[in-house]
Amino acid sequence: MNNLEKPYLLLPIETKVREFQAKVLLSCFAAEKGFHVLLADQNEMLRQLNCLPRGIYVDNSIVRTRIRCFRKNLRIGNRIVAFCDEGLSFRVAETYLKERISDEAYGMTDYFFAWGQYHAETVKRKLGEASSKVICAGNPRFDLLREPYKSVFLPERERILNKFGPFILINTNFSRYNHFMGRDFTIKNLKAGGRIQDEKHESFLEKWAEYLGEIYRKFIEMSVELHRAFPDRKIIIRPHPSENLEIWKKATGLFPNIRVVQDGNVIPWIMASDVIIHNSCTTGVESYVLGEPVISYCPITSETYDSFLPNSLSRKAFCLDELISLIREATADPIAFVRRDPSTRQVAERYISGITGPFACDNIVDMLRKLVDESPSLRIQEKISFLENGKQQMDVRLITAKRLLKRMIMRGRGIDAYMKQKFPGLELQEVVQAVELFRETSNRFHDVIARTYPGMHSCFLISQDAR
Repeated sequence: MNNLEKPYLLLPIETKVREFQAKVLLSCFAAEKGFHVLLADQNEMLRQLNCLPRGIYVDNSIVRTRIRCFRKNLRIGNRIVAFCDEGLSFRVAETYLKERISDEAYGMTDYFFAWGQYHAETVKRKLGEASSKVICAGNPRFDLLREPYKSVFLPERERILNKFGPFILINTNFSRYNHFMGRDFTIKNLKAGGRIQDEKHESFLEKWAEYLGEIYRKFIEMSVELHRAFPDRKIIIRPHPSENLEIWKKATGLFPNIRVVQDGNVIPWIMASDVIIHNSCTTGVESYVLGEPVISYCPITSETYDSFLPNSLSRKAFCLDELISLIREATADPIAFVRRDPSTRQVAERYISGITGPFACDNIVDMLRKLVDESPSLRIQEKISFLENGKQQMDVRLITAKRLLKRMIMRGRGIDAYMKQKFPGLELQEVVQAVELFRETSNRFHDVIARTYPGMHSCFLISQDAR
């Protein structure tokens, strides 16, 4: 198959610390199966979509606000598949379906890749007869938790340990209360996107934010108490990517052993820590799969607002004394602490496809190849004439000017800083290094290389033949 016959996969990244390595890994799997993969900052890719080759666009969600993006992709001849980053451990099923699953957006996709059986069943409940495109594939993020790929994080684990020494890791999940853009941002954003149905729904979300605020304050108290109880260890607080880090820093700044960080993927931080503490956070599930000691701190509880999966896969502490006791147990004998109850394994397998057997990347790329086989036009990239390319560049400049005007209006609310926190930039060397690490640890991807894609910032071509 020559280069003009290779189908393209368009793979945008929205939140770098959460997605980068997983999407490079998916790119490697796809390149082995004959794809050219364009890996890019999501905003940059959407700005220049008209100038890119036609292919399969992979989105992170099917929320209502993606409809415009999907229409643009379909208009220029792209096909669309999607995941849902929030689909693994949502707290309230009905709220998740209202906020994250748009029938119209789903209708524009060829496949929707579910995390596992429970996620698929929940989504199908809403979609009904239209649910045949829901595939239990798993997610590439969890391929990184399995050998051989988790070994790529060992150098970073050592760097963290050399810098911080022994530490307790606190992962937080309070963006509905402590959002980077302010405490009322989440509800305002949902309103603007048409995802709040009525006053009852809005009241429900406001009470949810208040509940999270209570837990947030308990977590601040908890971090200070752990600082006192474990003076020989650092207390590392790692907020959710959408949270306001400065508020955490102000609340804990007087205590020298407490650090607030948001540096790189969470996996090496989990691997380097003595024990992980969370409440209703996906990192609780990641810690469980990695076989690391993990505790869910539940100073208050709610059958409505607490997330079942991460809490059920963790040891639970309902007060500070119980938490401190469990931490001492975990640090004294971590192997005994993580000894598995068979029932938790059954829960994990119901919620997560791809933690055993074929990797999620295999499942996904197999479906993408099937889509290409059914759509021969995806294999042939028509050359763009100089005149057409000039018109497309003009369209891009007009779109960019409109976006810049909107950004200038939003700048007073810190939107630029928020976007930089989510995607602080990406360099070719980072992509090349990630590909090389996956090659070394797996003994595959030998012919896969990465290079900068011409004319685009933070966009890279990954392929077996990218010359």
